[in-house]
Amino acid sequence: MYQELLSILKAEVKPALGCTGPTSVSYAASVAKDAVGGKAKSVKVLVDRDTYKNSIAVGIPGTSEMGVDIAAALGAVGGDSKLGLEVLNDITPQDEEEAKRMLADGDVKLEIKWDIEGVGLYIEVFVETDKGIGHAIVAKTHTNVVLIEANDEIIYKSEAEDLKTILDETKAPINNYGVKDFYEFATKVPVEEIGFLREAIELNKKLAETGLKEKLGKGFGSAFTRFDQEQNAYMKAKAYTAAASDARMAGENLSAMSCASSGNVGITASVPLYVVASEYEKREEMLLRALSLSFLLTIYIKNQIGRLSAMCACAIAASIGVGAGTVLLLDGNFEQVEETIKNIVGSIGGVICDGAKLGCALKLSSAVGIAIESAYLAMDGVSIPTGDGIVCETADETLQMLGRIARFGMIETDKTMCREIIEREQAR
Repeated sequence: MYQELLSILKAEVKPALGCTGPTSVSYAASVAKDAVGGKAKSVKVLVDRDTYKNSIAVGIPGTSEMGVDIAAALGAVGGDSKLGLEVLNDITPQDEEEAKRMLADGDVKLEIKWDIEGVGLYIEVFVETDKGIGHAIVAKTHTNVVLIEANDEIIYKSEAEDLKTILDETKAPINNYGVKDFYEFATKVPVEEIGFLREAIELNKKLAETGLKEKLGKGFGSAFTRFDQEQNAYMKAKAYTAAASDARMAGENLSAMSCASSGNVGITASVPLYVVASEYEKREEMLLRALSLSFLLTIYIKNQIGRLSAMCACAIAASIGVGAGTVLLLDGNFEQVEETIKNIVGSIGGVICDGAKLGCALKLSSAVGIAIESAYLAMDGVSIPTGDGIVCETADETLQMLGRIARFGMIETDKTMCREIIEREQAR
């Protein structure tokens, strides 16, 4: 069990440059281009509604641009598919100019695939170069390539029989475990096995400090620092988390440590725990254990509600990770972790995801506040009782109900929300 959970952590906690919505489009375009090689001449992109929604209002690192079309063009012109979610790490000003020229000349075509049902990411890209046409499909997660073709010849194809099978998140290995398993792992795994999580703090702390110093985005993070001159753990955690999101959503050219293919989720699941550990003077070992619990719970819940969902993963998945991690840092027990989860789900379960944008900084900070409050309350023996709304007897049952609501009950919510946002954007 430990080895599988460790493998899941290593696979799901990775650096990502820029918002993973447009970055995944750049990645798919770079895979398609690399399939045939040569210089990109035109790009055709098909994306699911949520990827489009999550890509239209965030800055692309190293550029002054926003949007799916420019992300695709950049990936085709200068992206490096070998870098995964850091695909645009080596983009130059010349690449940006070439990508913008392609847009101006009408060489980038974009289509939204409204017929992708349920939850799951879907990006299909055709890149024409001076050596032919490359074709790639990325599905379910942001770098999960399921098809590569070069001039109609299949280079790689997933073993899954069809798209429905590929998008079926109920079969993810993490779904074989529960909250108690994650708690046992975090408290008993040899600390040297999770030492790689230090990088999550290093990357995301740098984003936070940059956001605070330069007052990036809408400056939510720096604004929070003025609320409480004493800078207690609660307010400082909100400020640092908001500031990291401020920087990332504004397109600052710094990588975040993502979790479950989302940079904002990775920020939310880690930055507050660094602050809490620092303020309470906890050893690094305790911080690493709290991070492992936070990330595992976050990955688990993202698989419950869907990788792309009408429900905000930062607000509900990462906040639960933070709440549980805070209990661990404060020397709490498993029962208090369970009560913390119930408090969070019972108070902010169902918060919608209306796309990646500057305002995410405020949403993330609000979720962090609820998470830490919920942990404090649980440590004091105060929690939402069983049967209160969607709160069930155990944390596992509560999270599974939350997942069913997101996956099945909020499909029409997702469609309506995406259509409203996209139509408004296209009317501008």
